[in-house]
Amino acid sequence: MATVRFSDTLKGEIRNNAKAMFQDKIQQAKDNVPAHWADKVYECFFPAEVRQKMASLPDYVLRKQEYIEVTGWVNAPEDVWQTGDYAHQTWMLQGSIRLSFSKPMPWVANFEQADNGFKASYSTGKFEYDDARWDWLKPEFKEYNRKVFEAINKQETFLSSVNKLMETYTTLAPALKAWRPLWDLLPDEAKDRHKTVKERKVVKAEELDLDLNAMTSAVALSKITK
Repeated sequence: MATVRFSDTLKGEIRNNAKAMFQDKIQQAKDNVPAHWADKVYECFFPAEVRQKMASLPDYVLRKQEYIEVTGWVNAPEDVWQTGDYAHQTWMLQGSIRLSFSKPMPWVANFEQADNGFKASYSTGKFEYDDARWDWLKPEFKEYNRKVFEAINKQETFLSSVNKLMETYTTLAPALKAWRPLWDLLPDEAKDRHKTVKERKVVKAEELDLDLNAMTSAVALSKITK
């Protein structure tokens, strides 16, 4: 019977299943944007006297804005959090977050050209790091992004271990003998093919430079939290 080898296709499917274990936690971290940010940012865009004047105008004079998109900071230090090969920029987001105001807010024309401490374009929105009006936001943003990093880093650490396991073995059977929970990451087609495959040489689990217990715990936790 043919041996089940770690083809590029099989490796890719295993990696995708490994990543999927962490997606809910990563998304939760990204979605956990402090609720007070949006309105407080709006107040920093426009001084109190300007907001009062805008509020006094008839609704047809100014358009209303419901949210802004934020991607990070401009002119910020090039700080990163890093574990192993994974690096996460401290002052930039993976993608963007939407700050939704508590209600549609009066908005000005040519906002992008105004002196508001915010660089907005079609696809990006960045706070000016050197603008003092954002001093309150810097530590809160950094803490928010740190939690996102920690969630992604758990995925990347686990994925690195899975990759090393697949690099150590060329075929499936000995890898399963070394770390049985790999079975949960296999696509159904690979499970069907893995029947009574015989292997000539097996690298013992204790010879691997991997934290198999931590990997097993990650798989078990993923099952519990689904």
